[in-house]
Amino acid sequence: MLQSLAFAVLLAAVPLAQAGDSAPTILQALQLPTLVTEARRAGVTDAVVRGLLDGLRRRGLPADDAARVVREEVDAVHAGAPKDNFGGFVHRQLDAGLRGRALAEAIRAEHRARGIGHPEGQDGRHPQGRTTTKTGGKKP
Repeated sequence: MLQSLAFAVLLAAVPLAQAGDSAPTILQALQLPTLVTEARRAGVTDAVVRGLLDGLRRRGLPADDAARVVREEVDAVHAGAPKDNFGGFVHRQLDAGLRGRALAEAIRAEHRARGIGHPEGQDGRHPQGRTTTKTGGKKP
């Protein structure tokens, strides 16, 4: 059911007229249901995940940006961040007007400040979320 909710967010956020011009954006947005499932498997409750997705939708965040945000939050949980605060910092940054890469960088900076995750470049991810490892981003 949660994957259906994530897919609905995706459909609401990506206008069909833009589909031809933004294949990379759509591909990133299509990761959203998988990321939601990954969050649940990491121990984040349905209510917390739904709260984050609902907040992203209410603020009009495009699906590709939503996927980027959920990815950062899932990575943080895997690195030891509290599961019950999944998305708390994100909501505050959205309220402050951050979007897109600026939002993703603010999330990464907050995680670094709290000692969550890996120092930049040591987890095989580029600062903009692109994979820099030869294994396609898969950790050995």
